[in-house]
Amino acid sequence: MFKFLNGKKNDPGKELRSLIGDFELPSFNAIVMDILQMLRDPDSSMKEIAGCVQIDPGTNVKVLRTVNSAAFGLASKVSNVLHAVSLLGRSRLELIVLAVAVRDSLPEMKSLFLDGTRFWTISSKRAMLARELAELLHPSTKAESYTAALLQDMAIPVILCAKKEKYDRVLEKWYRDEESTLDRIEKDAFGYDHSAVGALMAMEWDLPQHLVDSIAGHHNDDQESKAEPAVRLVSYLRYDDEGGLYTLKENCVSAYNLNEESLDHIIEKAFNKAEDLAL
Repeated sequence: MFKFLNGKKNDPGKELRSLIGDFELPSFNAIVMDILQMLRDPDSSMKEIAGCVQIDPGTNVKVLRTVNSAAFGLASKVSNVLHAVSLLGRSRLELIVLAVAVRDSLPEMKSLFLDGTRFWTISSKRAMLARELAELLHPSTKAESYTAALLQDMAIPVILCAKKEKYDRVLEKWYRDEESTLDRIEKDAFGYDHSAVGALMAMEWDLPQHLVDSIAGHHNDDQESKAEPAVRLVSYLRYDDEGGLYTLKENCVSAYNLNEESLDHIIEKAFNKAEDLAL
């Protein structure tokens, strides 16, 4: 059904509307689009990129907050965007700008079973834990795993906004059954899940292909998934207290031979850092 996952869909916006109705996905603001274009243009200088970021006070502040959080573990505080660009480089700065832009663009969550604060708290925990696990499993993708894990469920607020009552029932069923998985309940209810909608959103927003692939495959354990192992592992975390932790640890130990005691330390470290993550 979803041929877009291999890049063949030409109009993700049209496909989105066919799934979730008339809901219109917001566009990134013009300044963010300019920043992203400059980051992808090798002829743009770091000074020019920093100047573009500084034009938008909101993006400027959020980029600096994120860079200075424990999540990035820099040795000293960064006081200006030019310094941030120099330290992080284009690709990591792009990931931060994308994360800020996506969060600002998503609709407000109104549900009896999941609120925005809880949604972003768990998303931050996933992101930091994916970064820590990537350090062990595939170190070259730490930054990418962090952002992919942060955004892997970004379709949930959109589906909730578009399908309010029906999606509330999906969330209720998920909470009542600790053995269930959200993607399976969604497929039963709608014929698609948040991974599919999230991948279409990522394509519509022109996010990098690795993020499209990671969002599309974060619940898939088969060989066809292009999501990194760290991104798939943290998807087991549910939105209730410590929900999914046992399954996550069990898979880390059985599939990747990680030491359980060391894993507990990694999880604690990641969750503590997540509390300092300000987007």
